[in-house]
Amino acid sequence: MLLARIKKEIGSFSRWFTAVLVGIFVLYVSLWFFTIHISALQQTQHITPTLPVVAEDSAEYADLAQSLIQGNVFSMNGQFETLRTPGYPLFVAAIKTIGGSYFAVTFVQIFITLLSAFVIRRIGMRFASQKVGEIAAMLFLINPVTLTLTLLIYSDILFLLLFTLGFYRALILEETGLLKQILLVSILFALAIYVRPIGLLAIPIFIAPIIASSLASKLKWKAVGILLVCIALLIAPWMVRNYLRTGVFSFTSIQASSIGWATARFLANTDHLPLEAAYQTLTERIGTPESGWRDIRLSQKITSVSEEIILARPFAYAKYHLTMALSFLFPSTIAFALDLYHDSIGHSPPFSLGAIHSLASGDLYAFYQGVTWMWWKVLERLLWLGICIIALYEVWRRRREPLAWALVFVIAYLMALAGPAAGPRYSLQALPFLFVLFTAGATHLLRKYHYFRASK
Repeated sequence: MLLARIKKEIGSFSRWFTAVLVGIFVLYVSLWFFTIHISALQQTQHITPTLPVVAEDSAEYADLAQSLIQGNVFSMNGQFETLRTPGYPLFVAAIKTIGGSYFAVTFVQIFITLLSAFVIRRIGMRFASQKVGEIAAMLFLINPVTLTLTLLIYSDILFLLLFTLGFYRALILEETGLLKQILLVSILFALAIYVRPIGLLAIPIFIAPIIASSLASKLKWKAVGILLVCIALLIAPWMVRNYLRTGVFSFTSIQASSIGWATARFLANTDHLPLEAAYQTLTERIGTPESGWRDIRLSQKITSVSEEIILARPFAYAKYHLTMALSFLFPSTIAFALDLYHDSIGHSPPFSLGAIHSLASGDLYAFYQGVTWMWWKVLERLLWLGICIIALYEVWRRRREPLAWALVFVIAYLMALAGPAAGPRYSLQALPFLFVLFTAGATHLLRKYHYFRASK
């Protein structure tokens, strides 16, 4: 039945969009073969980890998946895991078991990315027109960050499909069969939380499409209530699992780990300290090195110490948080792809803080130098600025439509949530909504331009 619906959906595509999809699919598969080639080179040069696994988050997902494949408990290096959740590692483990390689996972992710584009197309159609939906989907597919994350072991692509599909299904809720529909939406959002536990902090953006739907007001709030109860019930088993092992009834330690991470960078930036010194200050107050912050039993201590530091200078932290969050709207997508490529071939550039850190610390001259030293980065940031301006124009033009505000709310909320961690990976989750707004605004402006030319 699902395949039949996908086939019907493909049959409704315009000719140009079908041609673009075929070309993009060929591009993705060609680059998939290229990652296999790079992996072989890595092995001959003893570079680890090898593609499609890269350092940090990606390597941890691979380790957790391997733990599941070996029949162990959900653990990291033999330690009971409470930071990450089993959604994505289980997905990786299942496909690797069947396909025999992590490359089987990234090949499946190519189709997941295409399915996400289909959903983005539908959101665009709901908002404006088929043309808007198809252009927005194309922009999503050609984005270097989308392409890069599709071909690596990262949870972002699977999360995005579940999130956008849940958003769309919530948007088209109907009075008839409401309970069945909202149960499906709840399952999709709960699965998204299991894939990326930070989604637990994103509950408001799960509610937004329901508020923007065509349901009567009373039914909207009924649907929201059912959604919240269902998500709570669906994530409760993992909370019970953590409680039985650690005595802490909580879903994950990622919120505490994230606020600790942000606080250390706030101290480094505001007090002009080396990052290592800021971490030392924080770890001394917590009483545990950063390596232990993933333990859920320390979450309350990490959170209370971090909040004490932040609340001692709330305005300074708010300024830092919002300034750093600007990177969300102006991600260097090309640099993101290039950096990962250089890492994979063992030519990692020296670590350096981005120009946004200079802006956050008030060094405007260093910020100016940082954003202008590469011409192509300047052009890319100007392109993003134009996209944001046109998207805001479309929001203003449709300011009486709830869906326009739902789309901009998702972008703004995810931006605020990312804060100091803002960057290409976090921006990816908001790009479908930004591209829909931008495309709708751009096509409207083009129509006005052509009408003006024709009337002269």
